[in-house]
Amino acid sequence: MDKIKVPEDVRNYLMEAYSLSQQWSLPNERGNYESAKVLGEIREVAVIGGGTMGRGIAIACARAGYKTILVENDQKALDWCQRELDITYTREKQFKRLDDQKILKIKSALHFTTNLEDLKNCDLIIEAVFENMKLKKELFSKLDRICRDDCIFGTNTSSLDIDEMSLCLRNNTKLVGIHFFNPANLIKMVEIVYGSNTSQNAVATAFEVCKTIKKLPVLVGNCPAFLFNRLLAVYLEQTEKLLYIYGLTPQHVDEIVRNFGFLMGPLTMADMNGIDVMEKLKKENNWPLNPIETELLKRKRYGRKTNKGFYKYDEKTHKKENDMEVEQIIREISNGIQTNIQLICDQDVINFLLYPMVNEGFLCLEEGIIQHECLIDIMFILGFGWPPSIGGPMRFGRSVGMDKLSNTLSLWSSLEPKDRAYKLSETVKKAKLESLRSKI
Repeated sequence: MDKIKVPEDVRNYLMEAYSLSQQWSLPNERGNYESAKVLGEIREVAVIGGGTMGRGIAIACARAGYKTILVENDQKALDWCQRELDITYTREKQFKRLDDQKILKIKSALHFTTNLEDLKNCDLIIEAVFENMKLKKELFSKLDRICRDDCIFGTNTSSLDIDEMSLCLRNNTKLVGIHFFNPANLIKMVEIVYGSNTSQNAVATAFEVCKTIKKLPVLVGNCPAFLFNRLLAVYLEQTEKLLYIYGLTPQHVDEIVRNFGFLMGPLTMADMNGIDVMEKLKKENNWPLNPIETELLKRKRYGRKTNKGFYKYDEKTHKKENDMEVEQIIREISNGIQTNIQLICDQDVINFLLYPMVNEGFLCLEEGIIQHECLIDIMFILGFGWPPSIGGPMRFGRSVGMDKLSNTLSLWSSLEPKDRAYKLSETVKKAKLESLRSKI
């Protein structure tokens, strides 16, 4: 927190959020931070999956001093994983985030295997395999027969139902969501997800590990896409409407957002995360693809990984460039579409992106997915790159004024009544009513 340069009032607000994040509790008197216990000292951690997320999680655990076992399917995948780790070490050394001594510490703590039987003595196992329910349940079923009864199972899923995933376990209280953000070795935020049966001790173990690896855990409830990606999905959906409805180009949208204070534009971020990843998330949650996503996926424009997404990327330097092909796609899709919500200036665009995101945050609070709105803000500052001076999405919404926010969202809801993004929260409805009463 000391390294975040923010105004004093926002700093105090975030310090309060940090304190509240530690004072977690499960619903229905199922336990809290005071009554929960970590079952013994955590010495040995396993990470299953050597992809981008798995490698990042393994680096974070090994750097903290845990004996860390990284698991892959076969030796070929394991060799590739180790080569990618070496590339990461070189890059982190260039950026002076790691030195030779720290790299040696990580390497000495990291162990590699293709055999799940090697995990029998682990205290915590975090799976970071593909976002596929069947695959994850099969994996946990195997682990359930191998591991100690007191071993806690963590899933790095970003959206899948924790309750369904836990059905394959003899003891479904030991599964907890431990959702890292990419890159997992650098981002300081972790979303801890509890299901209907997750025990207080499983949550406490996840919090303890996060504390040891110097990350801030925030507890959220189980719902489609959880909290962070649920708000992020609204933000990205609104962003893509600017393309396929309003005809804006990716570079124009990204420029507006960067000028507002964000470090990265939403379409640059979408390319980095992978458009195919968004497709999987939508498919798992039965969310429809929009026209621009459908067209990009049809052309195998998955983002940086394929050197073409919303932008194109030089194969050697990976430098981002505008792409006339995408601009032509946007013109064809947006041609002749009637825009019910009028956007006149850059601030209108910002409001169009962020107001529905704030409303989604209120919906999460009303559903009991998270306990305090300041926790949403600290999640997006540490996990997303939200401008710290603004204090996060919820504080931004409050600073705009609930009158303006509720009046604008109510208008948009009346203009686009079938659009899920404008389903008004009770908080917004109440603010609208209070605004009307004040004028009588």
